[in-house]
Amino acid sequence: MKKVLVAGAALLLVGGMVGTALAEVNLSGDARVRWVYKDKYDFGNSDQDATNYFDSRMRVKVNAKAKGGAYMKARIRMDDFKWDGQGWGASSEQKNIWVDYGYIGVPVGPVEVVGGTIAWTVDSKALFYEDQRPSMLVLQYKGDSAKAWLGYEVMDDFVNTNDDLKDNNERAWHLGAEFKATPDWTVKAYGMYVDDQRERTGDNSGFKGTAYVDGKVGALGLYGQIAYKNSDVQGTKNDGWAGILEASYDMGALTPSLQVGFTKDSYVAGGDFGWVMLGTPYPIGVLNVGASSDDNDAGTDWTWIAPSVNYAVSENLNLTGNFVWVSVDTNDDAGIDSKRLANLMEISGKAEYTVSEGAKFVGLLGWLVPDYDGRLDGAGVQDDNAFGGMLKMVIKY
Repeated sequence: MKKVLVAGAALLLVGGMVGTALAEVNLSGDARVRWVYKDKYDFGNSDQDATNYFDSRMRVKVNAKAKGGAYMKARIRMDDFKWDGQGWGASSEQKNIWVDYGYIGVPVGPVEVVGGTIAWTVDSKALFYEDQRPSMLVLQYKGDSAKAWLGYEVMDDFVNTNDDLKDNNERAWHLGAEFKATPDWTVKAYGMYVDDQRERTGDNSGFKGTAYVDGKVGALGLYGQIAYKNSDVQGTKNDGWAGILEASYDMGALTPSLQVGFTKDSYVAGGDFGWVMLGTPYPIGVLNVGASSDDNDAGTDWTWIAPSVNYAVSENLNLTGNFVWVSVDTNDDAGIDSKRLANLMEISGKAEYTVSEGAKFVGLLGWLVPDYDGRLDGAGVQDDNAFGGMLKMVIKY
């Protein structure tokens, strides 16, 4: 027995020495449990009752670095399901445990060669492209004040028998650059060209891109962005455009901000762009910013003004309040029976309470008031207010 124990200890020691010599491995992650409530999300236009549910999710990040600087990054998701009383069956689900990104990087001087399913973000506001998972090969340069990227993405490599025989696929080229003009000011431009060679799905080839500037002057923060999507890439009649201007003022515990913005010709912002009810960064979101209420392709335009206030009540409690007013203009090509929104108003709030380091309770409440085109006043279209709420317990480690 003693020999077995000594041998086991020796193996552990050798394994630890080898691991130390070859790589540095770090684990981190997060976990959450949420309760979600939604009411009148169809604005009363069906018999759908209010709904509420619980869900939960656990994630583990694995970051490994070889002695020479090459690295691997991956994230494992576990038990990402709604609670439906059938949790015992989750073990048979293919997605009970899976990896939502995983890639490697090899530095070659100031250039890195990166490949895999990458966690990829272009703009933190998510107006254009945020938190995606493209399968791509990237060359990226990082200097003292500048960065640049050239990427090749495999978008669709298995379409149908006809396209497979001809090797017709969908690919995308990414090109971007970021320049830090001063420690407080950053300028970035990013473009993607989609090359769609598939025959049976229509040609979605085209360009989309964005440019933004982000900085501050003393306590005043400023952000401006413009974004564009070709009509074929967007799947609409016209090319889409979007833009935002945002200013915030740091007053210590209190930070007011104001955003004005627009989407034009059916441009739909990324799902994580928005507030609480408008945009879908949270499960109680009703519509993505720029979307049509009934998914028609009639060139929907949104224009909005959105003041917000963030207040740090204490070291543990943080409050945010939003007021969002949107004017919606739908092209007259839409049919008379189309549910054409004219205006939207959101009033929402968020509270975060830090229980201990790495552990928080988060609460959200949102109220969304729709106003439909007057032509439909006698057509039975309802415009009841939508109400949503979420309570979340989250830990990060």
